[in-house]
Amino acid sequence: MQSAAAKLRVVVALLVSIGILMPAVPARAVLTLTVDLGTPADEAEYTLTNWGPVEPTTHPGGWGGIAGDPASPDRRCRTVWGYVENTKYASITFPTAIVSATIRHLDGGSDDSFIVEVDGNFWGSYSAVPGAGEFWTTSSFSGTPGMTMAITCAGPAGPYWNPYGQLGVDRIEATPIPEPATLLLLGLGSLALLRKRRG
Repeated sequence: MQSAAAKLRVVVALLVSIGILMPAVPARAVLTLTVDLGTPADEAEYTLTNWGPVEPTTHPGGWGGIAGDPASPDRRCRTVWGYVENTKYASITFPTAIVSATIRHLDGGSDDSFIVEVDGNFWGSYSAVPGAGEFWTTSSFSGTPGMTMAITCAGPAGPYWNPYGQLGVDRIEATPIPEPATLLLLGLGSLALLRKRRG
């Protein structure tokens, strides 16, 4: 006859294996979806809507020093609002649902505040730093999982809004939800670790 502790271990192992309880997973176990905006090879797997053209290729200028920025491998970006159909938002659809994302964006001479929604669910916002000059920064967001991220400009149109665009985005790095098969493997791995520790 099994003890109560042994039965509890079996139940926990089963819950982990079907993904109801998530074991601690090393960061490397979950792949990141990286979209380097302005690089066709990186954009090819995603659906981009309302983004401006590749910059500074289309409209030369400083662009926050991106041309010499070691943090930007391709030295290119795209913009939200201004160039494409006078629409205040741009979106990207990922091939799978995501749970979090880090956006590398430009805080320039205009009010580059924006909000982030995924499948219509609010994930967060960025408030521009007034009078701080022009600089690239990263902001991280998370919320209800979904596939389509919309970035909407929240500030008024700046002096260079048309035709340059209001908000420059260099890169988006998103964390997807592990697929069921991955969860099952993680659960089985946790069960094996439990057995090994008890053995």
